[in-house]
Amino acid sequence: MLRCASPREKEKVMPSRTRGLLRHIAAVVALTCAVHSPAAASQAVTGALLGTLHDQQGLVVPGARVEISSPALLGGPAVLISNEKGQVRSLALPPGWYVLEVRVPGFTPHREESIRVGAGATIELRIELKPAGHAESVVVSAPGSRIEARHPGFGTRFGPEDLATLPTRRASMFDFIRAAPGISPTSPSSGGTNTVSAFGSGTNENTFLIDGTNFTTPINGVARTEPGVDFIQEIHVQSIGASVEYGNAQGAVINVVTRQGSNNFQFDASFYGQPARLTSKPVLLALAAPQTGQSGFVRARYRDFTTNLGGPVVRDRLWFFAGYQYLRDSDSQPGTDPTFPRQLRDGQDLRQADVASCSGLATGSELS
Repeated sequence: MLRCASPREKEKVMPSRTRGLLRHIAAVVALTCAVHSPAAASQAVTGALLGTLHDQQGLVVPGARVEISSPALLGGPAVLISNEKGQVRSLALPPGWYVLEVRVPGFTPHREESIRVGAGATIELRIELKPAGHAESVVVSAPGSRIEARHPGFGTRFGPEDLATLPTRRASMFDFIRAAPGISPTSPSSGGTNTVSAFGSGTNENTFLIDGTNFTTPINGVARTEPGVDFIQEIHVQSIGASVEYGNAQGAVINVVTRQGSNNFQFDASFYGQPARLTSKPVLLALAAPQTGQSGFVRARYRDFTTNLGGPVVRDRLWFFAGYQYLRDSDSQPGTDPTFPRQLRDGQDLRQADVASCSGLATGSELS
């Protein structure tokens, strides 16, 4: 005989400790979603797309149906209707490539592809609609002129294509930040420094954002933590003329956006290694007394393994992205005893669930 317990009986069966743990987990998830919801998220995480529709005579076209779609857009395509001034505005778009389609009675359907929207950017389009009958449809496949409506000043944006193809080291996000115009490292001879100057500003005057959260150390102005290179979707460096929304930023505003899931399951893994025989020794310095002789840079061991997995939990409703990086770096600097190399042990993981832009970043490192 099969018997189902009533809700009250189920509550008795479940231990009070388990119920308390479940309530605690639910409270943490709710708080995380509230903090990272679109209403509370910083404008630096998303971009905006503005459009003005007009005909060949320059008259505005109200009442047009505008559909904006992208693999980065959670919840499916966004549908907008142009107002009496022929304008449409979408103010909270995740970074990515977008397609815009316009349909209105009496005009030929218009489709524009390859619209790049970055974090903190506002893209403004002027779309000219042609009368029906001139063509079946109008397709703009190449990106045309793009106007940054908010005029962010002098900035550099590194998208996913740039992060994957630029010939730089992949050890840190600062490898790309130092490549931006106007940004100079404070120690050019060191590839591992994380202090930079923007057009002569102090190293403690920069602002570091990760998914809209300020990770700047108040004392020395460096980033408290940084995601692995394989976890990053986009890096935006505003060297001069940052918007007032960032507050008192005398130097650069460096905005890092991490990757998110999509409607397709995607997995990747990478491994990098460098033995001592493939490491050059361009500089030799004398050893400290009482030792005699000279030593150069010696890399005893370098192992870097990263794996990522992303995909849908509920299609068009809930995505997830998770990644893990295992890093072991052991080396000795010129003028030090190579028999006692310093060791960097770093384990970093990124977990992100996109339903209301809920995300979490955990890092851990040890340097000895």
